[in-house]
Amino acid sequence: MRIVDLRVIVHEREARTLFPGDVPTVENAVLTITTDEGIEGHTFISPPQPDVAQQLVGVAKPRLLGRDPLDIGAIWGQLGARRELDPTVQSYVDVALWDIAGKAAGLPLHRLLGTVRTAIPAYASSWVLPAEELYVEEALAYREQGFVGYKVHPPSMFGARAVGGTLAAHVDRDVDVYRRVRSAVGPSYTLFADPFARYSYAQALRVGRELEALDYEWYEDPLAADDIDGYRRLKESLTIPLLATELTVGGLPAHVPWAVRGATDYLRGDVVLKGGVTGLLKLARLAEAFNLNCELHDGYSALNNLAVLHVALAVPNCTWFEVLVPHVPGRYDTEYLNWGLAEPVTIDGEGLVHSPEGPGLGIDVDWDLIRSRTLAELR
Repeated sequence: MRIVDLRVIVHEREARTLFPGDVPTVENAVLTITTDEGIEGHTFISPPQPDVAQQLVGVAKPRLLGRDPLDIGAIWGQLGARRELDPTVQSYVDVALWDIAGKAAGLPLHRLLGTVRTAIPAYASSWVLPAEELYVEEALAYREQGFVGYKVHPPSMFGARAVGGTLAAHVDRDVDVYRRVRSAVGPSYTLFADPFARYSYAQALRVGRELEALDYEWYEDPLAADDIDGYRRLKESLTIPLLATELTVGGLPAHVPWAVRGATDYLRGDVVLKGGVTGLLKLARLAEAFNLNCELHDGYSALNNLAVLHVALAVPNCTWFEVLVPHVPGRYDTEYLNWGLAEPVTIDGEGLVHSPEGPGLGIDVDWDLIRSRTLAELR
């Protein structure tokens, strides 16, 4: 089996966020790698930076044509060694190649990776909302749909910054949201907090103690992504687990100090920022070697979320599946999780996401939808 083509279809979809200044539509793209046996591997590029799409077609494609698509490790290493490439080029190619591998074997991807489980609990992960009461409304709406956890991205993510952290008033507002959500869902419902690196050390310590009293499950990215010493100090002062390394750059070696120095309780990653399925597996194994969980991040698009799901089902040290839920105000759906798929990913009555039964990533692309929104095709 040989690779005979690579193409990128750029298309548009409605925006789903509530970020200030958002435009009504955004561009997405589909990467397709085709073999001489007619097997195709896909993934979504979201959002498709122009240089990434051009690098996939202009740089990666000539190096892939004629290659065996099952040489995944060799291709991963060669693309990762090319400094002129955006790191996500390696990631997108890797996901598409694993999709081919699963289809060639006639198996869901997690079977090739080494199945640990066939279902995993799902939590709804908020967007940044413009009013405190909307967090409560959203948490209750997704709990009603069966999600067994809810993560707060607090308002300070769009608040003003002071020197060394977020303004105190915005921290107060965050704490108010954390309290309101806990009061609304009750003492036993699982909650998570992710202020997305907005706090100074003193603010993070204060908020962390509030979250401990409110019995939140973990405290994600409270400090800047490179503040390993701050995280180490924070971890020594708090009992709530810290979750870092989502934004750590530099490949697998850059994550080693976080484990060695005890700066985080869990490592964190996804298939886009951590080198595809191959890179994310390496990160999970690194965490496992230090007896740490590797909790996986949203994959930024439906197909990459499927790739994340398969990795989560194949590693023993992951306990949750994140479902980001940007939505039209008042319409609490899971459209973001499923846009562009021929069939939806569903959450069952026990809050579990199950493995898709199809080979490869397990669910096909909704090509009618993609073609109806196509803006350009790069070959």
